[in-house]
Amino acid sequence: MKMTPKFVLIVLLVSLFGSVLEIWGGSWDITSHAVGAPESFFTPPHAVLYSGVGISLIAAIASLGIIGRDKEIRRESFSLGLKLILVGSMIQIVAGPSDYLWHELFGTDGLLSPTHLTLITGILIQSVGIIVGLTRLIPYNFKATKPATTIGFSALWFIVIAFCFQFGLPISNGETINLNPDPYVGAIILGITIPFFCTLIFWGAVKSMKGFGWASTAVAGLIIMNITANVIPNENLFGFLPWFAVPMIVAVIADAIMNDKIKIRKFKEEISGGLVGAVFIINSMPLVGMSFIQFYVFNEVSGYSLLPDFSETLAIVFGIMSIPSAITGIIAVKIAKKKITLPVESTV
Repeated sequence: MKMTPKFVLIVLLVSLFGSVLEIWGGSWDITSHAVGAPESFFTPPHAVLYSGVGISLIAAIASLGIIGRDKEIRRESFSLGLKLILVGSMIQIVAGPSDYLWHELFGTDGLLSPTHLTLITGILIQSVGIIVGLTRLIPYNFKATKPATTIGFSALWFIVIAFCFQFGLPISNGETINLNPDPYVGAIILGITIPFFCTLIFWGAVKSMKGFGWASTAVAGLIIMNITANVIPNENLFGFLPWFAVPMIVAVIADAIMNDKIKIRKFKEEISGGLVGAVFIINSMPLVGMSFIQFYVFNEVSGYSLLPDFSETLAIVFGIMSIPSAITGIIAVKIAKKKITLPVESTV
């Protein structure tokens, strides 16, 4: 049977659904660990996460079938997305049983562990594959492509933040192994990587979907995922909720600048990148607070229990970090403009 781009789109949509469950469930799992839920492999967050893994596996099998049976599809640029989905799913298959074995051998683990890093790497590769496939299908003008791509960018943004958290948050002290980063190293890692990659994602969303509102909607999706996974499970963190209006407003302004709704003659992409980079700390709160609150807690106590206090001093940290992170966002845009090629619109 000859495969068609529409069938590829269906496979990408299935993979997208699986990845959203994985990313959302994984973040919920972080919160669940932090609020002191009983340590076990069999938990509701794990159930959501590994349901997503199962759905993603179905998409990966379909991807393998398409790539293996249709030479013409293999020559299309969007086939790279299918290949990345396949690779990411294979990594996740290894990570699932390994995580169970790790819990059995070493008991309670922290955020960063070999199995967690393996799993999140697989999800990240899969998420990149989904975006690659969807953006390269945009010229075919399928109605579902841009809405799905918007959700894909939200999920990719969320998983990138979670990946950076692996190396920056001080919650990797397990029952037998302590992988917590040095406080200064962790803060530097998050202060550079999150604004850099998140600005790249926003820039890519605007440039690939070509129309005001799409990238802003992707930011709205990110905020919804973050609130439902990381804030709502703990009523003590509700003080963060008003802050989420800031990145949403900034996203709309940056989106409008890049799509010429706000007329700026020069450096419009760099200005937008600086705006998006500047608010990274709010896009990635509340969990990012565990890294920065260490510097003004004098008894050296750090962790999830202090996050309600971080909401009260967030304005100070935001003010300090906004300028260097804006510069990082500008650098990200300059690199993207030179190194990243995006598909063009079509009326096929």
